[in-house]
Amino acid sequence: MSHQRKGVSVAFAAVVAVSLLMPFEVAGQAPVAEAGAFTPPRTADGQPDLQGFWRVTPNGSYNIQDLEMHSIFQQGRPNPDVRGMSRIVDPADGTLPYQAWAAAKAKEIFDTHTDPTPETINPDARCFMQGVPHHLYNREIEIFQTSDSVAIFNMAHHTFRVIPLDGRPHIPEPIKLWMGDSVGRWEDDALVVEVTNHNDQTRFDVVADFHSDVMRVDERFVLIDPDTIQYTATIEDPKVFTRPWTMAFRLVRDKEYGDELWEEACYEGNARTLELMLNRPGR
Repeated sequence: MSHQRKGVSVAFAAVVAVSLLMPFEVAGQAPVAEAGAFTPPRTADGQPDLQGFWRVTPNGSYNIQDLEMHSIFQQGRPNPDVRGMSRIVDPADGTLPYQAWAAAKAKEIFDTHTDPTPETINPDARCFMQGVPHHLYNREIEIFQTSDSVAIFNMAHHTFRVIPLDGRPHIPEPIKLWMGDSVGRWEDDALVVEVTNHNDQTRFDVVADFHSDVMRVDERFVLIDPDTIQYTATIEDPKVFTRPWTMAFRLVRDKEYGDELWEEACYEGNARTLELMLNRPGR
């Protein structure tokens, strides 16, 4: 569910409109900015201050390769403002570089996503944690900072992760987690995070795009103005993809949200929802 407050939709629509007028590296893809063009505010510890409430722009995570599908899914009609847009900036065509077997599996999941089987049902629909990077572009997030860590909370599914900045190694390779294992550091004004130890259950969107348990995600968070974070993530997964690929998008500050992150009434394994989805009349 999304919160509705007076003025929020108007303000957010203005932010989206401005972002869509910005030049894209490739038609329909978000521009990528680097640290250095803007001097960010600092925390008491001297770190770039990323704290606050944020939401993705343009909105939606229904399909990272086709943002217009989110509009069709949610409103039942195309949205010309996001037509042809992809969150993927490399490869240049905005599509995922699947290996042949993985492309076939993704197609099977996509073809059954409105009438899923136990094998193809979306973990997101069962309230499991969404994984990295998906949790950043599905619903609002809140960022907290201390001298030795950055914490990110997500409004959906009680999702959170803590990114230590103390130079510790990753946890042992056999341990696999829904949110992976994040280890971060500052490179000038960019927060750089290496995420490993993923399980193979999360997806990149709510349709079909998936990964294996050897995936590695290299993230960069760059504050490019007081109210915008440029996010990029390079994904490497030799079991599923033919080569590494990169997504990019912007997080805009949500100044209307309130004092604390809203709580979504969703719980892991939601058995009743699974029963309803798998046992509809006509199956």
